[in-house]
Order: sequence, then structure tokens, then C-alpha cells
Amino acid sequence: MRLTPDILAVLACPLCGGSLTADPRETAVDGHVMEGDLACACGRRYAIRGGVPRLSPDVQIEAVEQTVHAFGYQWHRVDKALKDTRFNAPEVFLDFIRPVQPEWFRGKVVLDAGCGTGRFTLCAAAFGAALAVGLDLSTAVDVAFANTRHLPNVVIIQGDLLRLPVAPVIDYAFSVGVLHHTADPRGAFLQMASKVVPGGSVSAWVYAREHNGWIIYGLNPVRHVTSRLPRPLLLAASYALAAPLMLVVKAIYGPVSRTPALAWMRHGLFYFEYMAFLSQFNYPTLAYIVFDHAVPVIAEYIKRNDFAEWFRAAGLERAVITMRGGNSWRGFGEIPDLNSQIPDPNA
Repeated sequence: MRLTPDILAVLACPLCGGSLTADPRETAVDGHVMEGDLACACGRRYAIRGGVPRLSPDVQIEAVEQTVHAFGYQWHRVDKALKDTRFNAPEVFLDFIRPVQPEWFRGKVVLDAGCGTGRFTLCAAAFGAALAVGLDLSTAVDVAFANTRHLPNVVIIQGDLLRLPVAPVIDYAFSVGVLHHTADPRGAFLQMASKVVPGGSVSAWVYAREHNGWIIYGLNPVRHVTSRLPRPLLLAASYALAAPLMLVVKAIYGPVSRTPALAWMRHGLFYFEYMAFLSQFNYPTLAYIVFDHAVPVIAEYIKRNDFAEWFRAAGLERAVITMRGGNSWRGFGEIPDLNSQIPDPNA
């Protein structure tokens, strides 16, 4: 991390919310503090290690710890395999956060809540964010730091969504594919929204309970087994399962999705929207998507009404909630700007 005023202003003690001061011990030639400490007036100290502020709690419940370790393993291996592929494409990101467009990021302090390798943090920075904050609880932050270290408008933090080590200075916060893997998806969403300034906005994408009964009742019991398999074995199995999946999506779903004359087939094909989405990816990407579904201990599926209630509970207005891919929910809402609602006495 760089010790600039705008970056220090974003960081906060995850337990008391206080501001942090830095005690650097090793600084790289590019200006990043690689080793040091961050101190809070409450007496707590947090390490800066490998260029990343480590602001996460030391203790997690077992299911959370296993899920975090699983995704840490995944993202360390997925980065090289999927770098510069469509998996990281800006248009894929924008599909997750629709109706938000690139210009929405310009000049804003943006939080990527659950950044993984930083693929969408990079998009936020490229779209013109004044500062893109990538946060993750897993060791994927080390990969994200390496991927974004050259950018002056990015900081990567290791922290917990349920105890966000972020001051309430965020203009736009988004979380793609992460909230449903936390111990408390609603609580994590409310934490994220609580860090957004009046007039700011929030986006989230989560698994839907609707249209996913075959996963919830059929595949989830299997996931309770696969999530406990040795990770290298599960990864090898994911590559094996991805082979027939690729054959099906490339030979059937891709052509049907792109050919108007075959549109009549779409309603009869199983899980059409999502499988058509998968048809755009290469073989390694499909293997890691299979792995991503098989490895976590925690994976919640959210009803639309419950998802909409999150936005109401956070006080978000003008909420837009749409189904994506026929199997997930994406939502966007805005924090009321109280100043804009005060009548002008001179009007």
C-alpha cells in the first residue's frame, strides 16, 4: 500500500471504526509500504505484510475459515490460467452490475467487496475511479496486490465483509458473487451499504433461490462432500467434468443463443440462459467455474423478496433488481442524499 492521504482516509479499525496511523518498516522503490503496522487509538495494531494491510479478525467460525481457504486456493491458481481471457472482460463485469455503466465510476471512491484476484477492481480503476479499494478475506489479496500494484488509484486490503475495515467514505460499493458465501449475507450487505456516503450507491449480485431447486436439493448435498476433498483432487475432477460441459455449451447452447433461426429451441433447453452465458468461455475458465461451485462450504441461495428487503433495510432508494442468467439476482440502489432533500430557504 502507498501511504497517501486518500488511502489512509479510507482505512479504519474493523472493531472500533477508528482511523489508523502507519508505522512503515520496509518501503519498496515504487513507493509501496511492504512491511509495517497500522495503529488505532483503541490500542489495536494491524500488520502490513507483502504490501497489503491485514485488517481481518484472527478468529473465524470453521465453515467460514474453510470457505475462505478454498477460495484462496482457487484464486491463486486461477489467475495465471485466466489472465487476459474473457473471464476478466469489462463487459462481463458490467453485466453483473447492470444498470451501472463505466461513467458511473468516474472520480468516485469505489469499494470492490470481495475482490478475489482484483479482476473487477482493475475494471473500476480503468473506468476512472479516483480510488478503487479491493477487499477480500482470503489470501487472494496477494494476487490482487500483484495485479494492481502498478496503479496509483488502487489499494488492496485483507478484511472481513462483516467487520469492514473501511471508513464511511465510499461513493459506490459493489459485491459480485461473494455475499452468498459469507456467514451472514444480509449482514454483510448492510455492512457494505453502511460505508457508503449519502448520495452514493450500492450494487450486489447473488445466487437466486428461484429456478435453482435442482442445485439446492440435488447438487448441494454433493457439495458437502466435494468441499472437503483435497483441493488438487477436486481441481482435477473439475477439469474432467468441464470437458463434457464445454462440448455441450459450445456445440448446442452457443449456436442456439447466437442464431435467430434456432431461437425456438431456447425454451426447451435446460438452464438455457446460464448455459448460453458459459458458452463464451474457454476450457480452463469452465473448469474453474465447476471448481467454484464445488469447493465452498458456505453457499446460500437468496429469494428475490429477501434480496429486495436488504435494500430497504439499508435505506436504499430507487432500487433496481433484475434476474441475471435465469439463476441469480443483481441489484442496484442509492443512498438518499439528505442535503438535496432540505428545502432551499431562498427558493
